[in-house]
Amino acid sequence: MLMACGATAKPSIEVIPYGVTSGGDSVSLYRLTNSSGFSMEVIDYGCRVVRIIVPDKAGQADDVVLGYDDIKGYETGGERFFGALLGRYANRISKGRFTLDSVEYQLSWNNTPNGFPCHLHGGDMGFDRVMWKGEPFELHDTIGVRFTRLSPDGEEGYPGNLNCEVKYFWTPENTWRIEYRATTDKATIVNMSQHSYFNLKGQKGGTVLDNYLTVYADSMTPNNAGYVPIGEIVPVAGTPLDFRTPHTFLERIDQPNEHMRIMEGYSANWVLNNQTGRMSKAAELSEPVSGRRLEVWTTEPGILIYTGRLLSEKIIGKQGRPLSKYGGLILETIHYPDTPNHPDFPSCVLRPGEQYFSATEYRFLIDSQY
Repeated sequence: MLMACGATAKPSIEVIPYGVTSGGDSVSLYRLTNSSGFSMEVIDYGCRVVRIIVPDKAGQADDVVLGYDDIKGYETGGERFFGALLGRYANRISKGRFTLDSVEYQLSWNNTPNGFPCHLHGGDMGFDRVMWKGEPFELHDTIGVRFTRLSPDGEEGYPGNLNCEVKYFWTPENTWRIEYRATTDKATIVNMSQHSYFNLKGQKGGTVLDNYLTVYADSMTPNNAGYVPIGEIVPVAGTPLDFRTPHTFLERIDQPNEHMRIMEGYSANWVLNNQTGRMSKAAELSEPVSGRRLEVWTTEPGILIYTGRLLSEKIIGKQGRPLSKYGGLILETIHYPDTPNHPDFPSCVLRPGEQYFSATEYRFLIDSQY
């Protein structure tokens, strides 16, 4: 979709039928259009973001997230997590196993990198594979959708009945804000996140490796062959993972680095400099041709960035277009992977009487230097 927008209007919310899942659930799409005329679209199957339409430096608007055209694609497509809510635990847990209050829990195994089993993004039926209750809302000049669901005790092996709330806000300034909340009746672990793939070039695609990235992090957590942290936090200085000043991925993707050798490219968790739990800037991404810039702000201690190495022409995206390797990247704000098995990492434990809260903002801007 290409269009020029700019007129100020009243923000609007449309609720549109989006098909029926293989299990017989009717899916709704929520189209959120702000007062600037730009929009994002989300569905209640997996709280997925299916479109974000924002302008380039010439005022031309385009969709900057990858995805599919229909519900069948989101159920059966070659990339499971396009636009998806991740939970209960985003990213990997080694062997799907953790101990909490002297009790060992075994989660489902749904991923085996290099033959090492793990639990990935909530398991076989993670939060991305279930229906959520959606309720549109307006808050002054901001519009959004509130999604709720009860994750029952024992789902995918997790303890506790977890009452979840996820709010997506769409502001007049083209900011997508996410707020995650949860309560439990039994000690458990929680680490919700979002798995949208961004390409600031728009739907015509192209590599993201020529984008300029800045990450506000002095260190990262290197992985072992099972794609989970070895438990150490190491400096990024002198490595191809040092993005404390802007660089493209292409500049250093071929530099020797053990973590990148294991992951076969850029797929890493950065330890953000801000560890206070207050909203702060985590990263920013700039695409010179379009002039689009994306700032990521979060309360989370880490950000996982992956440049789409496994995307390929075998995956058919929107408008029947085959995707390409490095055709999108994720900016996943999280507690670190495998945290339950590393006591020195920031805790992801939630207990009865407490509330889990996390917030992230994706701010779409025009880079003035271009």
